[in-house]
Parts: sequence; C-alpha cells; structure tokens
Amino acid sequence: MIGIVILNFENWLDTKRCIESIRENPPQEAYRIILVDNASVGQPPYDLADFVEEHSVLLIRNKQNLGYNAGNNVGIVRAQEIHCEFILISNNDVQFTPGSIQRLCDDLKKDPGTGIAGPKIVGPKGQVQSCNLCRKTGMKEKYLVRTRASVIFRKSRRTYFGLDHDEKSSFFVYAVLGCCFMMSAACAKKIAPLDEYPFLYEEELMLGIRMEQAGFRTVYDPKAVVMHIHGASTNRQRAFSFAHNVRSEIYYCRAYLEAEKWQICPLYAYRVLLYLIRCMKYRDFRRNWRYFISLTKHELSKANSHKGTSSGHLERNTGR
Repeated sequence: MIGIVILNFENWLDTKRCIESIRENPPQEAYRIILVDNASVGQPPYDLADFVEEHSVLLIRNKQNLGYNAGNNVGIVRAQEIHCEFILISNNDVQFTPGSIQRLCDDLKKDPGTGIAGPKIVGPKGQVQSCNLCRKTGMKEKYLVRTRASVIFRKSRRTYFGLDHDEKSSFFVYAVLGCCFMMSAACAKKIAPLDEYPFLYEEELMLGIRMEQAGFRTVYDPKAVVMHIHGASTNRQRAFSFAHNVRSEIYYCRAYLEAEKWQICPLYAYRVLLYLIRCMKYRDFRRNWRYFISLTKHELSKANSHKGTSSGHLERNTGR
C-alpha cells in the first residue's frame, strides 16, 4: 500500500484539488491519503468532514504549526503505523497526472537500493521546474549555482541541476525537490524522521546527504509528471518565508557542511541585500525587517559552535 502524505496549511482549496487529482488518477496499488493539517486557523470553504469521508482520507490536525519537515514527520509516522510499503510526500499545491504515482512506485520496486523516486515537476504555465540536484550541494555550489553567479557559471549550473541529461529516460540524481517524492518503507526507516530544526526550506539538500549516508540512491523519472503551483503555500507570507529560507541555509551550511562563519558570511550578506531590494517593493518585507535580522543573525551566531560534533548535533535535531 502507498501512504500519500499531504501537508496542509490554510490553502484548503489547493488541498481539495490535490486530493481530487489523486482520485481521478489513482495508482494501481492500494493507497491511503494521510492529510496533516498544520494548525490552520481558517476553515475550508467546503464541508471538510464530508470530503474526508468521501475520499477515505485519514485526517490529522496538529495543535500548532510544526513547519514542513516536522509536519511531514507526523504523516510519515502514521504511514509506518499502517504498514505502508511506500510513502509519497506531497505539497498540497501539487496535482497528479495519469500514471504518475504508479510510475514512482514502480521505480522503487525495480531496485531495493533505490530509496527515493522523484517526478518531473511542471509549473502552472507549463514550464519544467529544476527538479534535480545532481551532486551534493557544498559551499562551492552555494556560491556558484544558487546565487546570481549562476549566470556566469552556466556549465556548472547545467550539470548541477541535470539540465545536460536526456529527459526521455530516468537517471540517478543526488536529490529531488521536496515538494513531491516517494520513498520506500525501508528507506523511510533509515532516513526518517526528517530533520525538524528547519521550519521551511533546504529539506532536499539535507535529505540528499542523509540518503548518501544511509546507502540509498535517488532516481528521477521524467515520465512521472506532476503539476506544481509553486509557492502557493507561502506567497501570502513572503517575508516570513524568505527569512526562514535564509535561516535554513545558514543551518545547512554550518550543521551539514560544517562551514565556518567566515565562509557563510558573504553568502549571508548577499541574502540580506536581496531582502533589502524586496523591501523597496513589498510592504511586508519592510514590516518584517527586524524579524528577519533577528532570526538570521541568531542562526549565524551559532556557526562554529558545533564544529567537530556535527553528527551528534544532527541526531538531536532529527529525533522525536
């Protein structure tokens, strides 16, 4: 059985469309939808109890917003409890196309050494999103391909995101995007729970490292296609999302890459500049300036404090 974990926060209409797309394009395998609501304040514009019953959804309502990884961990644990052989993690703003879920499942069935399978992700205007990270994201990649420097280092960007691969067939990657992927129960047993320290973002970078440590491979299947309304869950809180993106980036660099403070500071300065540019256009960025600085500077101050004890530090943040 496939356990399909969908994390919801406020965007009930997106969640409804996501679940309906599963019902319209179901896998051949038996499946169970596990809907985890991260303490939404607003109520859905439809009868949630009727909808849950109609679609046989297992609904879990968290008492507080735990963030992305911690929220998904709740669903993963439930999927494990009901003995799912495969666990699909999906944003609520994802919609599935015919055969997409089954293809991911088949990819995992082919090879026990493959622990995660990811789909091709298509945006609302038909654009294919950069779905893959084809090598580990070190500090070099952070500077050369995950900033505007990528305009200069185009070859490095192409190989990093797998843009040099033939999209007609599957290939192994270091990591796939966190918005939609399927993992085997054996893999989930080794890599879950996901690191709960970050509230949002950088989850795929961390997951790639944990997959490597666990000895599992990740495959990208371009014939499994999903639609993604990118950012629908965070567009109304852009400054908040940006702040947590930067905080998670600093955490990843210091805890997973063991980067020193002097290595992170130029990258942080670049992110601060981007924030200031957005302040000129968006009121919520101006209003949340102090929050952004407080949150990110506090994280930066922790750099070097765990040097040489990274493994223990990560264990404390990934345990429940």
